[in-house]
Amino acid sequence: MSELKVVCAQLGPIDTNTYLLIDEETKDVMIIDPAGSPKELAKYLSDNEYTLDGVMLTHGHHDHIGGLEGLREIYDAWKLRVYAAKPEQEVLMVADYNLSPSFGKGYTTHANMMINDRQIFEVTKAMHKCQCIYTPGHTLGSCCYYFKDQGIIFTGDTLFAGSIGRSDLPTGNSAKLLRSVNDILMKLPDETVVFPGHGPATTIGDERRRNPFVER
Repeated sequence: MSELKVVCAQLGPIDTNTYLLIDEETKDVMIIDPAGSPKELAKYLSDNEYTLDGVMLTHGHHDHIGGLEGLREIYDAWKLRVYAAKPEQEVLMVADYNLSPSFGKGYTTHANMMINDRQIFEVTKAMHKCQCIYTPGHTLGSCCYYFKDQGIIFTGDTLFAGSIGRSDLPTGNSAKLLRSVNDILMKLPDETVVFPGHGPATTIGDERRRNPFVER
């Protein structure tokens, strides 16, 4: 199976990591957390002859979904697959939960591919397998996308290099967040590369050794 290339762009009001997961053989791309600049993202895809295969949301905060509706305007909104954990639909559909009023104008949105915990689904024409892992705590339905065959995981605002996400926002829960980090993510192999919602990439092994929120 072909390899997946990860390209990171820092977009939106607070420079959120938006990831393009690219299969160079099939020219398919998954966008993870489209924080903003939908026209620029679409131009990048067009200039490189890529096809947008879908969008994956780690959670529903505005700084991670700010470019979603713009992508829907550019691409066929009925056909564009938008993945999220089932419990996160509530966050996406309530403006005060998705924090959009704090960034100027409140709005609601939705995902049309609601994924269960530990569900494995396929993306791109090469049918790369991705597992959705529920990691509640930052929000009710925060999740991570784990590509076991590639040894990579996208953690949104659950796990950062040297830190974890906030739990004091609507639907957040500090106890659940710590359980998600310690009882779920720290069970993954040390060599798993972590691509967080903010800041630099890291590995599970590095976080196991140095993250102050990880139990030892």
